[in-house]
Amino acid sequence: MRIRSCSAPPWESEEVAAQHDREFGVIKSDLTAVRLQVGNLHQKVEALSNKIDQNQAQIIELLTRLVGQRPDAD
Repeated sequence: MRIRSCSAPPWESEEVAAQHDREFGVIKSDLTAVRLQVGNLHQKVEALSNKIDQNQAQIIELLTRLVGQRPDAD
């Protein structure tokens, strides 16, 4: 009667480790790509926020000219 070992043969554990390394590399690469996209998105949001601020200032200036008084004169 032959006793069967519960542990995997060494080559199987090496294959599993190599597969895990590949999967970890893919995840790490994907995470780097997401970080770059988030950085780009942040820059776009900042640019839009600045543009909105400029537009609001311009609207206030135009309305002030139209009305003929400063909005903070109250």
